[in-house]
Amino acid sequence: MLTDPVTLEILSHKFSSVTDEIGYTIKRIAHSLYIREAHDFTSALVTNDGRVFAYPSRIGVSLFVDQNCGSAIKAMPDVQPGDVIITNHPYLTEGMASHLPDLHLLVPYFHEGQVICYGWLFAHFSDVGGRVPGSLSPSNADLFQEGLQIPPVKLYSGGEFVTDILAIINCNSRTPSSNTGDIRAMISAALVAQERISQIIARYGIDAFLQSQADLIQYSAQRSRDVLRRIPDGVYEAWDYMDDDLLSDIPLRLRLKMTVSDGLLELDFSGTDPQTPTSYNIPSCGRRSHWFTPRLMAFILTHDRDIPRNSGLFEPISVVVPQGTVLNPEFPAAVGLRATAATRLADVIQEALFRAAPDLVPAAPCGTAIPIVFSEFDAATHRERILIVQWCDGGSGARRGMDGIDGRGGSNANMSNNPIETVEDSASVVIEDYALRSDSGGPGRWRGGVGITLTFRVLCDGARILARNSDRFRFAPWGASGGRYSSYTRTVLNMGTTAEREVGKIDMLSLNKGDRVTVMIPGGGGYGDPFERNPEATRDDVARGLVSVEGAARDYGVVIVDGGIDFAATARRRAERQSQPAGPSAVSYDPQRLAWESVCDDKTMNSLVARLENYPAVRRWDMRRELFAEILPGLQGSQTNLTFMMRDPEPMRQRLRRAIAVL
Repeated sequence: MLTDPVTLEILSHKFSSVTDEIGYTIKRIAHSLYIREAHDFTSALVTNDGRVFAYPSRIGVSLFVDQNCGSAIKAMPDVQPGDVIITNHPYLTEGMASHLPDLHLLVPYFHEGQVICYGWLFAHFSDVGGRVPGSLSPSNADLFQEGLQIPPVKLYSGGEFVTDILAIINCNSRTPSSNTGDIRAMISAALVAQERISQIIARYGIDAFLQSQADLIQYSAQRSRDVLRRIPDGVYEAWDYMDDDLLSDIPLRLRLKMTVSDGLLELDFSGTDPQTPTSYNIPSCGRRSHWFTPRLMAFILTHDRDIPRNSGLFEPISVVVPQGTVLNPEFPAAVGLRATAATRLADVIQEALFRAAPDLVPAAPCGTAIPIVFSEFDAATHRERILIVQWCDGGSGARRGMDGIDGRGGSNANMSNNPIETVEDSASVVIEDYALRSDSGGPGRWRGGVGITLTFRVLCDGARILARNSDRFRFAPWGASGGRYSSYTRTVLNMGTTAEREVGKIDMLSLNKGDRVTVMIPGGGGYGDPFERNPEATRDDVARGLVSVEGAARDYGVVIVDGGIDFAATARRRAERQSQPAGPSAVSYDPQRLAWESVCDDKTMNSLVARLENYPAVRRWDMRRELFAEILPGLQGSQTNLTFMMRDPEPMRQRLRRAIAVL
């Protein structure tokens, strides 16, 4: 590094403050509720080749530090002062944009006629067209159904709107006014950054400004590798499942082999299932994606909180991502709900880390975060009004020495909930219940954080909701070191009435006045033997409504009577249970997963994926579906109880292996 350490530290904080100011400016003047309140946006400063060298520390989505804007920058080489590039295309930007509602801006910053860096901003827009309100649906079959595709083009040229581009965007959206307001907010914020950058250069000089970009990335890479050296060298394997891909009843498996050597990590995703004809694919384009690394970033920053947030955090990490898989789909595969697969992938990476260093890593978090999208017809504008009712999150996993966090599962990426008063003022809904969900955290010596429950009532006819990213209806988050798995997701229509109905995974649900929707999110997994939990802690959990009286007795062996502990009954109950020893790196899976793997074990599934790779990517999903339909006709969707597979698993497994062998 050529920049002296003191100057580098100062510039690191100044750069980060520029990105924070961009974020707070967007928050103050954005039009849509989801950007203004939930904060589904962020910004960064990136080098001329597209690497992040400064990222916000306080505002906006925290996931995208491992962003690479290089492809979009190369697509528009002839930029001038006052230009702004816009795009949302996942494949043409090689994964920088990862689904169409995220509109990305790249703003070149100049000094004496030369581009010295770029500002990168993204925000999630209410609607960019497509077949459903809000543009996102798990059943979208390809990118063309997901909305308007915008290649890298100039939205601003010489400081003026390219009105044709803005007209095309608005003509293809159900919410043109909101979109225009949000675009103007982003551009205004980007102009603030230009002024701050000029002030930094005036104080420290252009040479220091340019050199510090590379030095900050190198500095973060060195410190990141030092943290990753805490992980013992070795090979660690893990896999987990999405419930299904909506069109078939077959669980969707994501698999990882993590090789660690002196602080260098290789993430090999071979064995992951083929891409789907639904929108759960992650458009990585075969590169290390910002969707692959958030859980690793959390590990790194937990153990060294002061590392500058930039692309250097991830330089010790390499990836192998086979083409044609759900983690590297081929165009024009739909990618709108890529966060569903990414959330499960984060759990897979966390399990591999846990197996390597169980004292340093928690049990699984809730594994799903569901934005509830509400759509109603606005008679005044003759358009649909679209709103995120709430971002429904769950609990985080417990770790050695600490319970999980209630209602914050780690997958919300620093986003916020929508204030209830604002929601009720903006849409025809009433929020009747928004609370922590009792007994949803995994039991353990340290309890998993509990999830949330949301109930809202509809005040108009003809409304529709979408509950994107829904998962964990079938497979629960795992527990660790003797801790138990947590609960499952539920969505219920008109709970407690004669019309009550479990609706499961929601694509689009039509509602009328008076209908009530209840969403229940899992908690995180527990850590350690729950019968070793301090009874006083369990009593406090019962008093706070986090554990029921029945759950205290069943899961912790703690008998609560009239709000107090019956110590004699507790001692008897705990003594009656047979010892359940578990090693420090033991993982506790739910019965559904154990049932599935009694037939579809790792070796068999690896063989299936390897066979399918001999065929074009567009054929693999159909071949896989037809094979399972023949061998396992009992699958009937994400609500199916899979324990039927354990009645006689060996014949089913042998039939499955024979069918795979002849593919």
